[in-house]
Amino acid sequence: MFNLQSSYQPAWDQPKAIKQIADSFSKWKNKITLLWATGTGKTFTIANIIKEVQKPTLVISHNKTLAAQLATEFKAFFPENAVHYFISYFDYYQPESYLPSSWTYIEKEATVNQEIEMYRLATMASLLSRKDVIVVASASSLYGLWQSRFFEENCLQLYVGKKYDFNEIKRQLLHMQYKPIHWKIEAWMFEMKWDILDIFSSTEKCLYRCFFDEDTIERIEQRDSLSYELIWPVQKAMLWPATQYLQDTSDLELILQQINTEKELRIKEFEKLWMLVEAERIKKKVEYDIRMIRETGFVNWIENYSLYFDKRLPWEPPNTIFDYFPDDFLLIIDESHMTIPQLRAMAQWDRARKNNLIRYWFRLPSAIDHRPLRFEELEATLQWKDINEIKLDEAAADLDLVSTVHKQVVNEWKKEDKNSSLINHEARKNNQQETLSRKTKKNVKSIFLSATPAEYELDLSDEVVEQIIRPTGLLDPVTFVYPKSWDYSILLDSLPKLLSKKPYLNEFMKSEEKSSEQQHKLNLEEIFWAEEEKNSE
Repeated sequence: MFNLQSSYQPAWDQPKAIKQIADSFSKWKNKITLLWATGTGKTFTIANIIKEVQKPTLVISHNKTLAAQLATEFKAFFPENAVHYFISYFDYYQPESYLPSSWTYIEKEATVNQEIEMYRLATMASLLSRKDVIVVASASSLYGLWQSRFFEENCLQLYVGKKYDFNEIKRQLLHMQYKPIHWKIEAWMFEMKWDILDIFSSTEKCLYRCFFDEDTIERIEQRDSLSYELIWPVQKAMLWPATQYLQDTSDLELILQQINTEKELRIKEFEKLWMLVEAERIKKKVEYDIRMIRETGFVNWIENYSLYFDKRLPWEPPNTIFDYFPDDFLLIIDESHMTIPQLRAMAQWDRARKNNLIRYWFRLPSAIDHRPLRFEELEATLQWKDINEIKLDEAAADLDLVSTVHKQVVNEWKKEDKNSSLINHEARKNNQQETLSRKTKKNVKSIFLSATPAEYELDLSDEVVEQIIRPTGLLDPVTFVYPKSWDYSILLDSLPKLLSKKPYLNEFMKSEEKSSEQQHKLNLEEIFWAEEEKNSE
């Protein structure tokens, strides 16, 4: 499945490290730390491990630039396989927030990079349609996505020789967030011209042109997205949604009713406290969002209502890229001593920001459930820690009135008395554990890559594998460190030995001597003229 192509072979410590890791995985040791030194070829080692394991692979890096470098290298090693780059798709992102100290409300502002969004959509599509996938991601992989099931069910497949209804195709494309052409066809647009349908793919840099004979497709062509030149004819076109936040609108009115119910409950709470300005603010904000979602199916901050669209209960973990992977996959944490602290801190930062927005009446309490995966939930998902050890997230319980509002909204939603037990600590914990058990990856294999692994990775790992000697066989030179002192005799004694081994340094030493002589002359001249000026006075 994974076909590694390279002009060179593993050398020195690389074969030993590859064999040790492969043998450990075969013995059900699924958590390994690879202790490597700079220049020892860890990327090539990992490529060989992917070839040995033959499982879909997720590589998480703490840095976007480093992730891009890794993705480029893996594409060179695996040209026949699907290698994807999955990072945050914003060129610029200012999250919605509120600063109580200065009474400053900052509205969400973002500039989306369409090319990176295409990479993300292509990643999701490949994970759902093939097994030979390598994904290089950043820490943003913890943030929520729409359900993998719904994303898969809403792809459009067009086959040569099959009959289609034009209106149904158009309706489906609009639902998948493709837009009709404005003045020229661009990314994620479509155009119908008589018996020709052009669709700009959301996951590839290409255009699909379908030729109809009445209501039957007689030919499909894949064309270049810029020049429109024919690449090749195909028998089918697979078109995926044009957004990673595709909503299930089959019960849209019920969802909007639930949002409206939460809004009314929140307004009543404010009115009881005579917080009339706050009540009016949340009323206007939510009513505007409801109107936009009803008319267009989207609003700029629709993610704040993901609890309802995902049909999750309060405090349940969100859907992430991990849900798109099978139970048995390979996870590689690159530079783990840097990446793991990032993964741990993301949910904490997001919670602090959301708490302010809810406390100061800019968002409904359910917005707290649009969040990244907590590190404790990630540990349970990847079987780094037992589910019973996971602590309950008290983020929502810390907020004034949030538990009461959640309780009433859930009761309205489910119409079951048992939902009142969600306020009970043990019931909430059981609810979280049940959801996590469904998301747990039963046989994930984890590798922590680091030259300086932290105590967390070392304690977690079943085995530590070393890769110290470079493929060239060259070692770092032996270095002697002397204590700081004003005695330069040791340094002066070592100079003849150094110059005998590296005679080309003599030129450097001569230039240094000349510069020191010149500096000495300049110092003498300065002293002379200073004395002359003093005598003249």
